[in-house]
Amino acid sequence: MRNIIPTTVAIIKDNLRSRITVFFIIFFPLILGIIFSLITVTPQPHIIVYVQGENATEVASYLNSSKLFVGIVGGNPSLVKLNQQVMFLNTTSRKIYYNQLESNYVPVLQAYLSSPHKDYFQAKELITRNTPVAYELSGVIGVLALSNGMLGITGVGSGYYRDKLIDRLASSPLKDYEWIVSLMIYEVVITVISTVVVLILGVILGFLPLISLSFIGVLALATLMFSGFGTIIFGLSPKDKIAISNTVASVIVFPLMFISNAFFYPNEFPAFFRPFVNYQPVSIVNDIIRDLLIYNETPNPVYFLVIVVLTLIFIALGSRLLRLRE
Repeated sequence: MRNIIPTTVAIIKDNLRSRITVFFIIFFPLILGIIFSLITVTPQPHIIVYVQGENATEVASYLNSSKLFVGIVGGNPSLVKLNQQVMFLNTTSRKIYYNQLESNYVPVLQAYLSSPHKDYFQAKELITRNTPVAYELSGVIGVLALSNGMLGITGVGSGYYRDKLIDRLASSPLKDYEWIVSLMIYEVVITVISTVVVLILGVILGFLPLISLSFIGVLALATLMFSGFGTIIFGLSPKDKIAISNTVASVIVFPLMFISNAFFYPNEFPAFFRPFVNYQPVSIVNDIIRDLLIYNETPNPVYFLVIVVLTLIFIALGSRLLRLRE
């Protein structure tokens, strides 16, 4: 165990000397955050209005005849807090629930409903922290745990094989598990650094995150989970073609990154994709992060258990496959 800390420090120092590594730790998260935050500024073509109460089907159908609103029977006011493009209409109590991001649409909806429904609909604002910037940047944090975890392990490992540093490490007293633990701690450290950069960007753009020890713990756990997956890929790669591990990791990372709830709401994907989008590991991590960072709510315990179990499985398998000495 005494070799873990000096090995981790050596890995951190060695990799932070690389301009490419610094780019991916600092500028890559900034680029992702800025690009997707700017995308959310563009006007959305439709506002979804969930309708409940008397004549809900009729009212939803009427809303669907407009060019602005999409009426859907069902839903509840809590959806308004979780989605900046959603409103809720209760036709029995004659109330419209909306968040501050949709305030400009309230008079339009009231006017549109006043023609067939003479009773005036009262508007009730529901304050939400889930702004477009908050949603996008929290998604970037989940993606950082994924990319730093998987690509970090395969990138550092294959680089050390290429530069023959593995031979020197193998001839040292360093044990296999100490090598793996050191690599994973390094990935957690750079993920934390990248996350700080993203959160600073969020503050500049008006998003005040709710930082807590629980959030930091989940971020570290998620990074360990994806690092464990990276060790499996690296351990299975033939050592005479070790660079293939980085290619395989990239092929896995980018679909997980974009076919998730990191940057887009699940209902924006085709229906047959949505189960995967909702329940793949990156989306589960993002749901937990958003509960802690945006809503200050207790995450779904099932989601948390899934992350813990996958972390233990990946690390156990990776520890058997990734070895210093063949």
